[in-house]
Parts: sequence; C-alpha cells; structure tokens
Amino acid sequence: MRLMIVVLALALSACGTSSQVRESYSRAPSDKFTYEVVNTDGMSDEGLTILKTQIDSMLAARGQRAAGTELNAKKLNIEITNYYMRHGATRFFAGIMAGRDSIRSTVKITDAAGTVVGQTDVDSKNATAWGTSSGLIEGHAAEIVDFATAIRKN
Repeated sequence: MRLMIVVLALALSACGTSSQVRESYSRAPSDKFTYEVVNTDGMSDEGLTILKTQIDSMLAARGQRAAGTELNAKKLNIEITNYYMRHGATRFFAGIMAGRDSIRSTVKITDAAGTVVGQTDVDSKNATAWGTSSGLIEGHAAEIVDFATAIRKN
C-alpha cells in the first residue's frame, strides 16, 4: 500500500505547468469563449485531439463555452510554439536521460473586434519517466482554461 502511494505521488508530481502572464485578463461573469489552436511546432494529431477535448470539456463544465452564434464571445488564440514528447518506450527505459517532454503555448484572448484583451505564455514540462504525455497535455489545457475563465479581483 505504501509503495502504491509513493508511486502515485511521483506520478502526480512529474508534470509541472507554469504561466507567464504578459497582459492580465479580467473576465466578466457572462464571458463565453471560442478558441483556435495554431500548431506551429508539430504537435501530433493525437496530442491536438487531447488538448481540444480537454479545453472543450472544461469550458463546457464552467459554462464558458460559446455557441458559434454568440456575437460577443471572446476568442482564445492558442499558438503551440514548442512541442516535444518522448516515445513511450524511451520514457520508460531512459527516463529523464531521454530529455523532457514539453509544450509551450502563447495564448491571446481577443474580443469581438479582434483586440487583444489578455495574453499569457503557458509552459508545461514532464521531466521524469512517471508522468504521461496525455496527462501533460491535459494539464497544459487546464492552465489555458484557468487563465481565461478565472475572475480576478481588481
């Protein structure tokens, strides 16, 4: 049982995500979002599917996903600027010696007129063999959605 707890703790601590906010965004309670992912660094189709599925489900769960007809919806412009994932076997056998899994995105929130109203860089890394690529991508998506949907106090 203790071994299982240690393994679980290592797996959960293997991924890290950080954000560098360039322009903070203060969301109004009624804001809804659409998004577009621009894949400039070759994220795999599988990775894109995981990212989009996670963003869709989180926005929907928070009541923040816009229908295509909402005129005042904000748009998340997500540009994947770095994507590197180790092969599963390499991750298992070489672990950290095979390099780190990483995803980096620049996220801009624009209003209906196309004006940037918020911007952040999201950087996610998995330096150990314990974390999974899907877990890293899901964490990356969560950081993006958290930036957009948090109501900040002025």
